[in-house]
Amino acid sequence: MPRRRVPTVRERVEPTLRGLAPTTEQLYRHPLELLASRWGDTPLDLLSYDDLVEYRQWAMTTAVRRRTSVNGASAGEHAVSAVRRMFDIAIKNGLITRNTAKELEKPPRQESKRRPIDELHVEEMYQVVTDDETGILRFYQETGCRREGLLNMTPQKVKRATQVVILDEKGSKIREQPISSMMLDWLLSDNCILYTWTRRKNDGLFNRIKRDLDWANELGVSAHWLRHTTLSKVERVTKSMGLTAAFAGHKLSGIGATATYAGRYNLKDVCWAFTVTFGLPHPLVPDGFVPIGIDWSEPGQYGGR
Repeated sequence: MPRRRVPTVRERVEPTLRGLAPTTEQLYRHPLELLASRWGDTPLDLLSYDDLVEYRQWAMTTAVRRRTSVNGASAGEHAVSAVRRMFDIAIKNGLITRNTAKELEKPPRQESKRRPIDELHVEEMYQVVTDDETGILRFYQETGCRREGLLNMTPQKVKRATQVVILDEKGSKIREQPISSMMLDWLLSDNCILYTWTRRKNDGLFNRIKRDLDWANELGVSAHWLRHTTLSKVERVTKSMGLTAAFAGHKLSGIGATATYAGRYNLKDVCWAFTVTFGLPHPLVPDGFVPIGIDWSEPGQYGGR
């Protein structure tokens, strides 16, 4: 019986990407196209372990190098995840029987070099964007949301009575997040540009910021820098990792007091964190309210933009 034809690496790129969320598809496409550019005509079952090690290293080497780069480790991690998916799907479809990528290890994660943006630099960012675009930056700051949270916004996700927005983010995680009254008015205005905002416009905004500000270009500033900046302020002001995790939409792992309290924090607690971080009132926070587990004997309000 003749051997069944096994598809080539190039033939399996698009089926591997099919069905992925847009962000994940974007992360996986580049490394898989790298793989296909060198081993595209190779039948998938003839791709060796040594080939995959070389591919992983190549993906790390060709990663964009910024001041925040961690030796291409993130690119290597995405490359491994992408090729593992390629083999997994091929096996499920009965195209191959052996998973060469199973033993391919991801590069060890290194500490990120991302740090909070100081207030003077944040002000400079506002000075080099248009008046309409200041609302985009402010939304990232107030909510500490991921890019998907902003791009998935609709007018129906703005709740006037409670002064919150519904964020739909990573892995379809949905949560309520407090905003200021000024942000509420902007989101409810007829000419709010946020609802027509796209990934391309978002990339263009931060590319222009990096073009006009040398420090931003050197750091590789993106929307995630504003998220990191806000969350760092929340933790500094509230002195609570658990409440910061709730504000961020994270879940703390492990056991102990911090993890216990992280599970207890609710929307009112997150709104309180918003008020003390930005120095702004919120209708869900009554006078004198302090969340359980928070030592507010020496409050240190941040206020500011």
